[in-house]
Amino acid sequence: MQADPLSRALDEAMAGRRGPLFDLLSRGSRLPGPRANGALAEAFAQACRSRGGRADGVALAMARLSADEAPGATSLEFLPTCGVVALAARATADAAVRSGFVAELHTLADDLRFRVREAVVDGLARIGAAVGDALVEETASWMDGYFHAAAVVRALARESWLTQLHVADGPVRRLDEAFALAKGAPRAAARYPGHKALLEALAEAPPRVALRFGIPVLDLLDRWAAVKDPVLRELVATLLADGKLAGRFRPELEGVRRTLAATEPPVRNPDHDHGPSRDRSGARRAGKGGARAARAAKARTRR
Repeated sequence: MQADPLSRALDEAMAGRRGPLFDLLSRGSRLPGPRANGALAEAFAQACRSRGGRADGVALAMARLSADEAPGATSLEFLPTCGVVALAARATADAAVRSGFVAELHTLADDLRFRVREAVVDGLARIGAAVGDALVEETASWMDGYFHAAAVVRALARESWLTQLHVADGPVRRLDEAFALAKGAPRAAARYPGHKALLEALAEAPPRVALRFGIPVLDLLDRWAAVKDPVLRELVATLLADGKLAGRFRPELEGVRRTLAATEPPVRNPDHDHGPSRDRSGARRAGKGGARAARAAKARTRR
């Protein structure tokens, strides 16, 4: 039986002739465009998985293509994306390569190309669906980088991984570390895309994890409600508005609200506001000079 074009191209790539495979994937990528061809990426991943370790070299080479070799917002960006999908598929099937391929995903979690970063999140969730709590522990080393921590937090909230988690301690610890990373960020980090990605992940994931594990996650939010950081306080307040949580944990949410209220920074007393301090600016000096000139002109007129 004659092999399909993708299988033939992959076999050629395994033999050292990668051009036909790269051309086939690029042409079928649907990029540049709003949505890449996920079905084709999955077909490639399954083809690599069926060949086991023999195809790993091709998948790794594709995942490692740099932004210069496979620029974002072009059809070539599909190549490293497919490589990431294939590595995740192999990691779910072969425990012997799992740690190494998870390390490859870690390297790509802060890639310049957002589709590659998204593939890392999808890949983590996919591996987590296969190994459950074990991957939570393996991602502890991810929690010292903004994009890396954001990838873990977002993947944890995916139903495919979340439903395979049975112990609350690990997910709660990862969330706590993500909050701590956000709190410890320097002021300049507000301009970093990775910092923004982390805050967005923290605004999305905790309610989903709370629906799985309940009180331990709400206790975590209660602790973070007491911090002085206004960004994190606003984040916690936003999380409390989740409708699904309100239906199941109303008393606990009220407790977090009380913590927020009790630790609210004091409002400045208006009785102590004596108006603006002395203006030493050049504009004020110029104003005084203009007033003196007007008085001198008036005096000359009287003479």
